[in-house]
Amino acid sequence: MKLLLIAPKGLWIQGFKGYKHFNHLNLAVIAALATPYFNEIKIVEEEFEPLDLDEPADLVGITMMTCQAERGYQLADHFRQRGIRAICGGSHATFLAQECAEHFDAVVVNEAEMVWDELMADFLADRLKPIYRTDKLIDMRDLPIPRKELFRIHGRRTLIEVIQAGRGCPLGCEFCTVTQMYGKKYRTRPVEHIVEEIKRFKSKRLFFVDDNIFLSRSYAYELCEALVPLKVEWAGQGSMELICRDDELLKLAARSGCVSLFVGIESVDQETLNAANKQFNQVRNYKENLRKISNAGIMVVGSFIFGFEEDRSECYDKVFDFAVENSLYMVNCGIMTPFPGSVTYDKARRDGKIVDFHWSQYTGTNLVWKHPAMNKEEVEAGYDKFRRQFYSLPSIAKRFWANRSHPLYYLGMNLHLWRLYQTMPQRAMRYLPS
Repeated sequence: MKLLLIAPKGLWIQGFKGYKHFNHLNLAVIAALATPYFNEIKIVEEEFEPLDLDEPADLVGITMMTCQAERGYQLADHFRQRGIRAICGGSHATFLAQECAEHFDAVVVNEAEMVWDELMADFLADRLKPIYRTDKLIDMRDLPIPRKELFRIHGRRTLIEVIQAGRGCPLGCEFCTVTQMYGKKYRTRPVEHIVEEIKRFKSKRLFFVDDNIFLSRSYAYELCEALVPLKVEWAGQGSMELICRDDELLKLAARSGCVSLFVGIESVDQETLNAANKQFNQVRNYKENLRKISNAGIMVVGSFIFGFEEDRSECYDKVFDFAVENSLYMVNCGIMTPFPGSVTYDKARRDGKIVDFHWSQYTGTNLVWKHPAMNKEEVEAGYDKFRRQFYSLPSIAKRFWANRSHPLYYLGMNLHLWRLYQTMPQRAMRYLPS
């Protein structure tokens, strides 16, 4: 039997962000779970390669974030018309299971590992249930090593390999869905499993997909110490407030191969952070924390959100000045979007503020709700202008010296994005593939 696993197109960001550069790790995990049941498994990520709509399969599995949902529905309807069963999982399926059930034979809610064997038994007996739901969370010691070799067989290979050390986050930011999806407890894989995975795939450049890899200080020490002899380069996501409390951990992270950290700065206004339940970010500490990370030889990718209810038109200039003054390596910014599953979504839905339910617009680059002080054109124009300014040649030159520890990474990524925005200066309509 053949299993076809698909990550739908939909991550192309309207206007100014570009394509996804990382593989969908969850598909490789599902492939590992499915190996005992199928003699052929194929992964297709539409961001990296075209999908053959006539591809033969006995079962199709589709993972979806919200912005991929419309394409995911389209694909499920197509394969079911061909007489092939289709199942789905991921964040969108977890939070809008009933909607997904209109297009799929079965929907997995929460972590698929906990229901996979039951789902397979029902599939083989031709008695799939509409929804497979579990409130149990997997013990990360039981997580299989993902079949990432399938990424290398089909489609374009990425430059950085994805890996996961843990799941869960206790912080509960209102705009985020991670806590609702993976729980408040940070669950970690045994470090020896991570080392085994790195050695198996001969990984040299890694991105840890954990949403906050420094949540456990003791685990972070153990992980970084294990990475040192492997001589890898890695990037990850973490809170400045956590890692910058421990100078020795920061030095160890750099020594273990940490090249860059994605940090959720979100706003340079403390009241805005407090209102979003992100008060653990302290604006007064930003400058010193960024200096510490830079001095350790680690570059910072700053994440910002524009369009909080408290934001006004001057927010773009404030963030730009902050980002350049503090010589951020890169920025990953977005427009406040009420993603299903988040507290922000629940509040906006309750108050009737959402004006666009076309999920393909939920990329984080479109205003889909009614802002109290700015209209859609103003918010999106400010966002586009910010990205052009930050990746302008004067900005790139000004920020270079602070990021000189990794000049090839810095210049390669910044000049790539400068060129992208020069050749794609206007917003373009997004079209679903036919």
